[in-house]
Amino acid sequence: MTNAGPPASLWLRGEDTKRGPRPAYTLEQLADTCVRIADDQGLRAVSMRGVAQELGTAAASLYRYVNGKDDLMALMADSLGAEYDYPPLTGDVRTDVLAIAVQSRAIHRRHPWLSQIQPTGLGPQSMRYLDQMVGALSPTGLSAPATMTGIALLTGWVTSFAAQESAGMSAGSSANSGAEHIGALLAHGDYPHLAALYASTDISTPTTESAPTTESIDNNTAFEAGIDALLFGIAPNN
Repeated sequence: MTNAGPPASLWLRGEDTKRGPRPAYTLEQLADTCVRIADDQGLRAVSMRGVAQELGTAAASLYRYVNGKDDLMALMADSLGAEYDYPPLTGDVRTDVLAIAVQSRAIHRRHPWLSQIQPTGLGPQSMRYLDQMVGALSPTGLSAPATMTGIALLTGWVTSFAAQESAGMSAGSSANSGAEHIGALLAHGDYPHLAALYASTDISTPTTESAPTTESIDNNTAFEAGIDALLFGIAPNN
């Protein structure tokens, strides 16, 4: 028995010769319909039947284009890449990475459900994003594996940060409430390293009232600080 190999990419299947009537829809139309449903009703509302109803067709007809809901999720995630407006690369790593990250954060905020999707493959828009990120990091001289790891870390930070924003959390309030909670508990246990850290902030009694304040931290500052910290770890000499 011959090995058939992995299935063809979703975006390449349309190049296969198929018998039957000409497809009535494009992958872009399917993706747009899915995104509209998710924006209006939430990600759970996206289903083969729901998309078919929006398009005025039968659910079975969609299997001419996709294999199931996982493919719909992949189409949705990839299609949002069209919302990027990539400026020319400047050669400054921080400037170029931040330009992409800021747009990615905005896209996640416009479509909060995006962080819930784990695409099974890369589409053309995702490839454009990956290509731009590779270009942004190219002045670092990193190897291919290190570059891809760095992109994964940066992308993960953006996704996680935007998801917290969508949940109504702010950098200042979440950090401050966490500091207060830690401060209140320090007096009720043996935590020498935490106690030393708090002592270094000139706090004599670690209580809720005396815990370090982070009210001056806003989301934009925290977001950029995270990007800077990751870049330092990914390419400390740049």
